[in-house]
Amino acid sequence: MNDPLNDELNLRLLRYLVSGEGVKVNISALARSLDIHRATAKKKLEYLYEHGILNPPLYPFDALFKEYPLLVIVEADMPRSPEITDFYREDSHIFAAFSCMEGPYNTLLIEFFKDLESYHSWREKIVQERRIPAREWRAPANAYIFSNKLTFKYDPNCFINVLAEEFKERQQVILNDIVLDPTEFELLKMLMKGECIRTNESLLARKLSSNRKTIGRHIESLIEAGIINKPRCIFPNLFIPPGYNLVVSKIEVKSHRKEFRELMIKDHKVSRALSASTGRYNFLVFTAFKTIEDFFDWGEGLYSRFPDSIGAVSNTILSSKMIHTIMPQKVSIGMIEQRLRDLE
Repeated sequence: MNDPLNDELNLRLLRYLVSGEGVKVNISALARSLDIHRATAKKKLEYLYEHGILNPPLYPFDALFKEYPLLVIVEADMPRSPEITDFYREDSHIFAAFSCMEGPYNTLLIEFFKDLESYHSWREKIVQERRIPAREWRAPANAYIFSNKLTFKYDPNCFINVLAEEFKERQQVILNDIVLDPTEFELLKMLMKGECIRTNESLLARKLSSNRKTIGRHIESLIEAGIINKPRCIFPNLFIPPGYNLVVSKIEVKSHRKEFRELMIKDHKVSRALSASTGRYNFLVFTAFKTIEDFFDWGEGLYSRFPDSIGAVSNTILSSKMIHTIMPQKVSIGMIEQRLRDLE
């Protein structure tokens, strides 16, 4: 079977789809679904965009974990400077960067690579090019290696279910200190589930010097092959609803691993989980909570559910105010660009 990512048209098309170009919210369909005027629907959508509650739609690049199977989480000692922040935002291997306070480390980086060789080559290159200071001027970085192929849950939009429960209980949801009315919350929920989103295939056909039907067939085949998923809107910080705290947990589960894994899959507070083999830890779990107290309550629930199974746990708590960048589409587009260069 031919690899869809060896096809030049597919790759050029993916650059647009993954960045969200040619992908729009269907305002008319949204208005009909919400039973409101079109102008009202447009105004409410723009309100969510402007207040950092929602990002415009794009096609999630599901093939990223397969193309970049190496996941590296790095605790680093890095200077606070605009140049370093630009490096985080521009480098095509840095999925996310946060400020943190972990011993001698002030930065946590999430990085994606093809293999260990490319990871080590990249590290040497960024030092040689002085993108970051030389090692002798910093505390040695602490890197944890994981496999993206061992991911058994990846659902950044799962938090919309948590928010729906909150809305049902309190009849309101507050994000970024913004109180969402029932219509705004329903709009948010619909778009994060991929409803009322359209792709302008005619526009993409013109950009790619192709025709609309060909573009439509290629999009369908890319979805069927698991390269991309159907378009949807995402939170600006992907894993984290606006104003929430991200928690990255390395967990040792001594027994009942199957039950633990099943619970993580069902838990709407868990956006990502994967099996691991790092020291004592055999699971890596990403969760998000509005308050630290909510996180500790969740943790106590785990201990109660698995009283003799949970061993060592290492938690890194990252406030939404500590984010330098979370740009999954940047890493995806960087990989697509590399594939295009390989075809030349």
